[in-house]
Amino acid sequence: MKPIHLLIADDHHVVAEGLAKCLSLYPTFGQISYVPNGIKALEYIEQESPDVVLVDINMPEMGGLRLLKALKAQKTCIKPIILSMHSSSEYVHKCTALGAKGYITKDVSSEEIEMAIKIIHKGGVYFSSSVAETALDPKKQFNSDLTIQELIILKRITAGQTTKKIANDIKISPRTVETHRRNIRTKLDLSTTADMIKYAIENKIS
Repeated sequence: MKPIHLLIADDHHVVAEGLAKCLSLYPTFGQISYVPNGIKALEYIEQESPDVVLVDINMPEMGGLRLLKALKAQKTCIKPIILSMHSSSEYVHKCTALGAKGYITKDVSSEEIEMAIKIIHKGGVYFSSSVAETALDPKKQFNSDLTIQELIILKRITAGQTTKKIANDIKISPRTVETHRRNIRTKLDLSTTADMIKYAIENKIS
């Protein structure tokens, strides 16, 4: 696999520099650069076209949410990942709605960050455990027994994605997707895909 070209957008210079040095030790990465805000990130992206950008939420001049909006408007192929101290459901849902492919909290190890970037670079999605346990926990957010994987699949079904598309996007087999679909219907006592979509919309899962 070609080494990943990574951009880190974080206004804390020591944090960005330290993370860049840690990640540079992994053969996964080629060029790693960092910028202090969203404006500089957009300038860098236009000139250098990195593969992945790690985005902090709170930055001066242009923060992470505005940067995500700009990248979404540009319909760029670059994969943005949030790297933040915040793990509230409000931030996670806003960022994923704006196109973030993953959400990682700053208390995780460099090994987990490297793993997350590899998964997302290949087309998957990734949420660190603290996010999965709080902001994305279906039991807390949607009063159901769905797992995180089932929640992600239900969202994609509601968006009209096929089993094949879902399998390709999150790097699992079509058979596994079908198993998750059956489990979702069983857990929620639903009969059809239309019922699943209706449930997701009514419970603001879509």
